Amino acid sequence: MTETRIGIQKSMVEWAFGLTDLSDEKKARILDETRWLQKDFNNYLNPTVNQLSIFATKLHVPFGNLLLDTPPKLESIRLAFRTQNNAPATVSLNVRETIYEMQRKQAWFKNESGYTLEYLNFVGAAKNVDLLESLHILKRLVKWAHFSSQREMYKDLRDKIAKLGVLVMQKGGVGLGTNRPIDVRELRAFVMLDEYAPLIFINQKDSYIARIFSLIHEFVHILRGTDELLNEVDKDVHEERIINGITASFLMPELEFVEKFSAENLDKTAKYFNVSPEAAAIRAYNLNLIHSVDEAKFENDNQFVNKKKNSGGDPYKNALSLNDGRYMAAVVSAQDTGRILPTQAASLIGISLKMLDKTVQNYNEREATK
Repeated sequence: MTETRIGIQKSMVEWAFGLTDLSDEKKARILDETRWLQKDFNNYLNPTVNQLSIFATKLHVPFGNLLLDTPPKLESIRLAFRTQNNAPATVSLNVRETIYEMQRKQAWFKNESGYTLEYLNFVGAAKNVDLLESLHILKRLVKWAHFSSQREMYKDLRDKIAKLGVLVMQKGGVGLGTNRPIDVRELRAFVMLDEYAPLIFINQKDSYIARIFSLIHEFVHILRGTDELLNEVDKDVHEERIINGITASFLMPELEFVEKFSAENLDKTAKYFNVSPEAAAIRAYNLNLIHSVDEAKFENDNQFVNKKKNSGGDPYKNALSLNDGRYMAAVVSAQDTGRILPTQAASLIGISLKMLDKTVQNYNEREATK
């Protein structure tokens, strides 16, 4: 049987190697091992469909794009990111694909789920107001409560924000597998502003301390109506400092913080409020409890790294934890009523088709116990 081969433009191969997030060493290895990329090969730049599919998978690029005559223009992505040091975000391939996935989920939920019928008037409610007024608005919407467990506090805040109408998603890697983790140094969280279906994404690879801070930080972005990186870096830094101040003031209420800090050391105070020692030191400085942040002693300078290795766990329960509760309800309902096919339901959830039935079963069992 004659193999069907496809002619590929050299510029598209160069585009793929330029776009991929692989190291130079891995790219060189793929180039050497891919026979149809060798100039002395009879079918140079004429791979079979299967060969091209393997090439696309290895480089983490869309198969369909390789069939184009000229490289596609990447969409401009200007979102409010939290990186590990609040540095300007670098939009890598992994980050870009994560954003595209969340954009697809948000668009489906807003336009096709039937769950977004009301305008959310808290979006932009703190726009153009000062830190104190923004904090008051935040406190009216979300009630702070003490938890001895970081995980329980994160869950409580996630549930409260979700009940307001915000889609709260989390994920630690790109696609269906685990071989493309999202580096927390590159991306901690982001927000996609919308008056009907605002979405917050949290990097699941981060520690619970970092996730808590990121969750409130991104919700404040929604309250202030800012989801785009500002064109002027100085203004962007100023806005981030305001939002960091609002977040810290919410997570470490003044009266409780002063009382705890007076009786305990910095690390115990930070542990009580489920924040990093650095965040607690900055809060103490802003409340005039210490003369400078530099005088604070940190037992652990890297509180924002999740050192616990993921053991895998139940893949079906994990699939549910990645998605917002209302979003899952909408997808399951749409499939049950025949409005979407099983293949689309699996894609919207972010799982393989063979996992769909068991995942939906787990979802229904979970909801039945509420």
